Amino acid sequence: MNGAPSDGSCAGDRVDITKPFKDFFEKRGCRIDVDETYRDRYNIDFGVSRVEGVHAAINLGIHVTLESDNYGQQEVLLEAARKGVVSKSVYVELCANSLDAGCVPIAYAACLSFIFDRRYQHAKTVGLRIFEDSSFHFFDLEENVRRLRKDLHDAAHDITTKLHGNIIAYFADKGFGFIEEAEAQKFFFHIANVVDEKLRLRLPAYVQGESIPVYFAYGGSEGKKYPKAVDVVVLEDEDVEAVED
Repeated sequence: MNGAPSDGSCAGDRVDITKPFKDFFEKRGCRIDVDETYRDRYNIDFGVSRVEGVHAAINLGIHVTLESDNYGQQEVLLEAARKGVVSKSVYVELCANSLDAGCVPIAYAACLSFIFDRRYQHAKTVGLRIFEDSSFHFFDLEENVRRLRKDLHDAAHDITTKLHGNIIAYFADKGFGFIEEAEAQKFFFHIANVVDEKLRLRLPAYVQGESIPVYFAYGGSEGKKYPKAVDVVVLEDEDVEAVED
C-alpha cells in the first residue's frame, strides 16, 4: 500500500480517531501510510509497511471504528482482503470509552501479534474488539459478517417470503444442500423441503458445481448458521427470463 505519511488531519468536523493509533505506531518505529483512495474504497484507515527491527516485508491495513457490529464497514474490509489489496488487515472495534482507557498500546500489541504469531500466519484478516477494561479478543471477521448478513436478512423478510436463487450445492447421500440468493445469502434446504417432483428426481444426480435456478420460501433461521429454504421449486426457462428482466 502506497501513500503519503499521515498528518493526523480530520475529515470535516469528524474527529480522526485513528490519529492516536498512527502516532503511537510511528513512535514505535513503524512506517505509516495513508491513502485516501484505500480509505474511501476499502475502509483502510492507514497501513503499516515497516516495523522497526524487522526486515520482512509488511503490508498491514487497519480500520478503526467506535461502531459495534457495523456490517457495511466489515464487509468492505473483508472484500479488500479477498482482493488482496493488503496482505493482512485488522478491523479494530472500540467501546465508547476505550480511547480513554489506554486501548492504543493494546491495539499495537495485538496487531503485531496478528502479523508475527504463527497461529495467524494463514489468516488474511481478523476483527479485534477492545473493551473499556482494556481487555480484548480477536474474532473471525468473515464469520461475523455472515452472522450480521443473516440477521439483516431475517429482519427484512417474514416467514414464507418468496425468494429466488440458485442451488449451488447438494449432497445426495445426506439429503441436503444450499441455495444462494441474489444478494449472496446462503440458505440451507433439505430434500423434504423440495415440493417440485421434477426437482426431487433430478437432485440425486446433481453434479457439484452445477447451478439450478429455483424459487423458494424463507423458512426462518432458528438460530442456525444458515436460514432455511422451504417450498423449493425449480425455475423453468421462461421464469428465469422473467426474473432476470
